Order: sequence, then C-alpha cells, then structure tokens
Amino acid sequence: MANINIQIPDELHKKLKLEAIKTDITLKELIIRKIKEKTASK
Repeated sequence: MANINIQIPDELHKKLKLEAIKTDITLKELIIRKIKEKTASK
C-alpha cells in the first residue's frame, strides 16, 4: 500500500471526519471509499 501525504483545509477535514463518525468507519476508510467511487469504471 502506498502512502500519500496531503494538506486539506481544516473545514474539509472536519466535514470528512464527521461523516466517518456517522458511518462508523475511520477517516482513512472513508477517503479510500470516496476515491474508489470517483475512479470506478462506468
């Protein structure tokens, strides 16, 4: 697995973290899911 370090705005981080908490997954899992959804073949 590759590591990627990025800086994101605090407000975006807060929104993503809250979404992860609501769906009972880690922030890492949420971000990976969102990337997979955006890059999935259609």
